[in-house]
Amino acid sequence: MSAASCAREVGPPLGLTRAFAAFVQSAAFDRMPVSVHAEAQRAIADCLGGALAGAGEPVAIQAARLAETDTGPCTLWAQPRRASARDAALINGCAAHAHAIDDTNESMRGHPSAPIVPAVLALGEEIGATGRALIEAYVVGVEVAAKLGLAVNDRHSQLGWHTTCTLGAVGAAGSCAKLLGLDEMRTVHALGIAASMAAGLRVNFGSMTKPLHAGLAAHNGVLAARLAEAGVTASDQALEGHEGFLALFCGDDARPQRALATLGQPFELVGPGIVYKQYPTCSLMHALVDMAIETRAHRLPELLGVSRIRCGISTRLGAARKTAWPTSGMEAKFHVEYCVAVALLCGTQGLSDFVDAALERPDVRALAQRIEVAPGIDFPAGNGDFAELHIEVNGQTVFHDRRAKPRGHPSQPLSDAEHRDKFMACASLAMDGAAAAELLSALRGTPFPDARTLGRLLAATR
Repeated sequence: MSAASCAREVGPPLGLTRAFAAFVQSAAFDRMPVSVHAEAQRAIADCLGGALAGAGEPVAIQAARLAETDTGPCTLWAQPRRASARDAALINGCAAHAHAIDDTNESMRGHPSAPIVPAVLALGEEIGATGRALIEAYVVGVEVAAKLGLAVNDRHSQLGWHTTCTLGAVGAAGSCAKLLGLDEMRTVHALGIAASMAAGLRVNFGSMTKPLHAGLAAHNGVLAARLAEAGVTASDQALEGHEGFLALFCGDDARPQRALATLGQPFELVGPGIVYKQYPTCSLMHALVDMAIETRAHRLPELLGVSRIRCGISTRLGAARKTAWPTSGMEAKFHVEYCVAVALLCGTQGLSDFVDAALERPDVRALAQRIEVAPGIDFPAGNGDFAELHIEVNGQTVFHDRRAKPRGHPSQPLSDAEHRDKFMACASLAMDGAAAAELLSALRGTPFPDARTLGRLLAATR
């Protein structure tokens, strides 16, 4: 579905808000490529695996405590309790982003699934949505969030906004409008309401507020769609109008034509696609961590006498990184020296490396202190997220490489077995292996399970 079809053949082209609403309202499961359905199932499964691992983290637990006096029809994942759709979206959204193991998208410059999956499954469970409806809603939400990202990035992110929350809220509202079957104008209102709710400050990276951003975006998506359904109105130019989303979040650098020209052509799920994370750290670090792990696997004897380690990082990672030694596992996710030292010493990088106690390892800290970091080095034009690793032993180079993309990027996809292993490792932290395997089988199956079946499977605990 192209922007031209959304703009119709008669009359002036629609503005961005109306074009998004027309796209959401008219998109249909049967008109989406089969490859989009398949990638949606893969991405939803990946998100849910990470969310089950995050369900026991403090940010999700504290958010759930606020809803303890509430009841409702919706599952709190890996918990025996239930909640309203809005509370479930908030709490499950926090869980989905708690470990930062959830997927990313290059157009969005953020995490699409963490805000959108919790919103879709919570509202879907409340209204009894079919599996087809869940896939349909998820796809359009990712499309709106990512294409809105095309219109405002990179300037939007450079200004300090956390795109997972700002763009994610609008995408989640689009998903929920689709689930509720809102007409075009009520969908316009849902997107406009969500645009007024959009926030999220990058200064909070490395704290529990970062995963809270995903929960807030999911919650606000549900709330915006329900308010629009009830008749609450918003500007039909909330995104592109004077003092609207684009102007305030991006200024003169906004390029709405980029979103309009590619809306549904192709769907973001398959082009540029979803980037699946192997490590629970900032995604901009992953190519560097890949190289460190490979170096450890092949050159351990040489590394024992390492004399110099130099890491070249992108300007974007330089802006996000923490430079002081981390005081918590959450801060460590943004500390280049810590992440590279762990990868070199252990040959892996997992959830256990980002608990507070892990920061006390003397060997990791000693190696980290010998790592030099060069932000914004001269990488080839058009490859702003390149990473470089250079290792010397006694003045001799033993490793030197540059990478543009990490494993898990569509150009270097993970195998089905690697996706399964990641899901099982994460989900098994919250439920027994048999329950995790049953859930994964359902998520990979055809037809995709309905929302209430998924709620039952996600409620299982150890």
